[in-house]
Amino acid sequence: MNVNSNPHSLEDDFVFILPQMRAAKGPISTERRRMLVSQAIGGKGRGAPQVMLKITSFSGSSAKLAMHVDYISRNGDNEAFDRNGNRLAPFTDAADSRGRREAAQLYAREMVMEQEPNTKKMGRPRTRVSMNLMLSMPAGTDKKRFELAVADFLSQVYDNYDYLYTFHDDRDHYHAHVVVGLQGRDGRWLNPRKNDLSQWRQGFASSLQRRGIAAKATPSYSRGKCKSGYRRDLKELGKRGTRRVPRPAPTYDQAKEVAAIEERRQAWKRIESHYREAGDVPFADSIAEYVAAHFTGSRAQERTDASRGRRGRGR
Repeated sequence: MNVNSNPHSLEDDFVFILPQMRAAKGPISTERRRMLVSQAIGGKGRGAPQVMLKITSFSGSSAKLAMHVDYISRNGDNEAFDRNGNRLAPFTDAADSRGRREAAQLYAREMVMEQEPNTKKMGRPRTRVSMNLMLSMPAGTDKKRFELAVADFLSQVYDNYDYLYTFHDDRDHYHAHVVVGLQGRDGRWLNPRKNDLSQWRQGFASSLQRRGIAAKATPSYSRGKCKSGYRRDLKELGKRGTRRVPRPAPTYDQAKEVAAIEERRQAWKRIESHYREAGDVPFADSIAEYVAAHFTGSRAQERTDASRGRRGRGR
């Protein structure tokens, strides 16, 4: 296939591969574009881990939100923080877990009590009051810097919303749980889309970098990596012994995933050709090495074949 036969422009390829290009509000200089490519392939801060930011759930009522706040705060054993970074302290002098739990519950109730149901005649009524996130980095990440980066990121991205957050160290990687009220202070509702998640990941990576933590947020397909293809709820059931091996999600389409990864490989090849034709041969060689190392063309098939081979066990 001729890599130059694509009807789209080179700029389209950059935007297709790099979330920073999609999030940009204005033109990006040639120098910065090269720097973003270098960061994506590991030329600067080689070996920097990918950030993890995911929506774990939504709460559909104050009661469900209260249950989630109890979970992430460990019923008050974990300190929780408000949108200003202040600890949610009890109103009494007692600093025990019961008082912290009551303070977190009160803040959560106030977060959603002003939210009004959808009054539009058309469309479905709103069934969500909060968005629940988890942010994490690999084991060994400096905890204090991570906490500061989380606070920076939340204040920048969700400055129009009320939120609370807390930190967990019950796994090998330190991580943060966040609850964001979906109705903003201006009355507008937050309705996250796929591009929002991509931009949030990049924003979180930037906050970590400013705090001295190496981090990247390159999309999985742009790294030649397949997505899990499994439903998280079935995976959790498997952990509890209900079903040991989760099945692929009904919406998972292997052929589409393989095609999506191949499209990005071709985009990388066109970007490589661009720098090679411009005389930046060492940089083009670095891109070629990255593509050869990450885009095998068979990962999706290998993962799917392996899952089929295990499907008969553990039921």
